[in-house]
Amino acid sequence: MSEVDPWEKAAECARAAAATVEPEHQAMLGHLQNLWTALGTEQDTMSVDDVAREVEAIGRLHVALLASPQRTFH
Repeated sequence: MSEVDPWEKAAECARAAAATVEPEHQAMLGHLQNLWTALGTEQDTMSVDDVAREVEAIGRLHVALLASPQRTFH
């Protein structure tokens, strides 16, 4: 099984969304959180390879989104 915990990643997205004032960034983080939550819910019914592929794909989005500059002004 993957060493990435989808539930922890979802929580990380929730914390990041709460910390930003940018509505679009909050929305994207919410969508990313939903992807991690869906994976957490479904991972027990998926093959190890399928979970690994999903973790890799969602993980790339996660890194890109959390690395993107966040505006702190309106």
